[in-house]
Order: sequence, then C-alpha cells, then structure tokens
Amino acid sequence: MKYILKTSPFEIDRLPKFLSDALDGIKVKKDYFNMLLLALTEAVNNAIVHGNKSDISKKVILEFSVTDSKIKIDITDEGEGFDIDKIPDPTLPENLLRENGRGIYIIKHFVDEMYYTKTKEGNSLTLISEFKLEDE
Repeated sequence: MKYILKTSPFEIDRLPKFLSDALDGIKVKKDYFNMLLLALTEAVNNAIVHGNKSDISKKVILEFSVTDSKIKIDITDEGEGFDIDKIPDPTLPENLLRENGRGIYIIKHFVDEMYYTKTKEGNSLTLISEFKLEDE
C-alpha cells in the first residue's frame, strides 16, 4: 500500500486508518498496534517538520509492505537529509530539556529495525516490526 501525504500536520490524523488497513486481517495485540502507531506518527511528523521543513509544496510518501510475520513501513520525504548519528541522546542530563531528538529515540525503541537512507527523491526511514499477535 502506498500513500502520498501532504506536508501538513493534519495528515497525522489519517495514520491510524492507514496502519489498520495495512494490518487488515492480522490480529495484532492492541498495545503492539499502539506502539507501532506511535513510531509511525513520530516518523511522519519528523518527515513533515524536519525533512520537508513544513513546506506545503513537498510530499511525504508512505509505503507499507506486509509479510506473514512482519510489517515494513517506508516514510520518504523531500528534504535534504541529516546525520542520524548526530542526533543527541535525549536521555542524557544535558539533553533532557531539549525539544528535539526524542522522536528518533521513541521510534528505535518501538520497532525491531530502523534504517535511514538518502534517496534521489529525499530521505527514507524504514521501520520493520515483527507482529505481536493476540494469542501470543
């Protein structure tokens, strides 16, 4: 499934439906769905605010791929990119009151794998998570 989002904070409201549609028929735990949705929300918000710099002429591409055991989500913006290794650790005392850095931290802790790549279209963040099913 592929979605083209506007660079607008209002697009965040559409994410629960997109994630639900991607997981259609897969009975994941509610807590798992909520954690994945939080990671997705942070990633899309970062793409809108930091990647596209809230430029309404730019888009965010959201793609879902589902296998029998995992979901892969690609979030691509049209920004210039950043060095993910230079994001300050928000848990260090000197960074506790900073307004940035928490989104990537949250994402890393709520998915199994996270990859950041620079593409010709912009920047792409890939999230991969193994399903946590209801009956586990």
